[in-house]
Amino acid sequence: MAILIKDNIPLAPYTLYKIGGNASFFVEVSNEEDLREALELSASKGVNFFILGAGSNILVNDKGFYGLVIKINMREIHLAEGGKLAAEGGVSMAQAVLASAKAGLTGFEWAIGVPGTIGGSVRGNAGCFGYEIKDVVESVHVLDFRKSDFLELTNSECQFGYRDSIFKRNPEWVILSAVLKLQQGEPEKIQENIKRITAERAAKQDIGTKSCGCIFKNISWSRKGVDRNILLRLFPELLIFKNSSYIPASFLIDQAGLKGKRVGRVFISPKHANYFVNDGGATAEEVVMLISIVKDTVKRKFGLLLGEEIQYVGF
Repeated sequence: MAILIKDNIPLAPYTLYKIGGNASFFVEVSNEEDLREALELSASKGVNFFILGAGSNILVNDKGFYGLVIKINMREIHLAEGGKLAAEGGVSMAQAVLASAKAGLTGFEWAIGVPGTIGGSVRGNAGCFGYEIKDVVESVHVLDFRKSDFLELTNSECQFGYRDSIFKRNPEWVILSAVLKLQQGEPEKIQENIKRITAERAAKQDIGTKSCGCIFKNISWSRKGVDRNILLRLFPELLIFKNSSYIPASFLIDQAGLKGKRVGRVFISPKHANYFVNDGGATAEEVVMLISIVKDTVKRKFGLLLGEEIQYVGF
């Protein structure tokens, strides 16, 4: 059956932020054949395409996206011998966690609250509580749209970095599925871990609000231009992170006195300063303005420039 292309479809309902304009063209795909057809269509129309998963960690322009938005509904999960779980790109992280728990597999409980899909999480090397998806990925199955060919990448070939991977540098590669290597565990302990992590996230983060997740990346001590000794001398409050790999962006925003800061109908969460919450009817322009204010204020206070973790769509 041929795919159904829709015109001028609002994107806000498909995002966690509930912000953004319309897509010129929109299609939902549930298998590799449909995906290939959609990609070929974007090429024939001479327009860009954007792969949409759970709609987390993205900010859609108020003017929308001129091109074809491809919503990935590929959600098959398969178990394999040796503690492996194969999940298609459209599988939510929570679904993958629950499937692994049901199979008695451990090592992935930390992802229960990550508001994204396997595909998006692999692309951005999503993580929390000291874990990243690179820790469990064995291989990634990819469609190279430009060459109309399939690729199988090992963990090392994915070139994972902090909120980064080779897929960000190769937008023509569409993640179809990933194989996760987990370990056999005790079902009761796995369920206990899931409950504990869920409660911890709910206590610290604005789960369930109109928020797209963390706006900014944390600052790596190893980043070029970041002098650990000078920063610790000038800002003793950073000493609590001297043995960590990163300075949390949320801490910097909080110390800059920005919790609760509002622009129009979007505000910085009083609970977690790296979450910007849509109070209802917020615009992308308001989010961009608040991002600019935060970057400028933190830069003036600490001399550190925050970088966005979110992906801009249609800008």
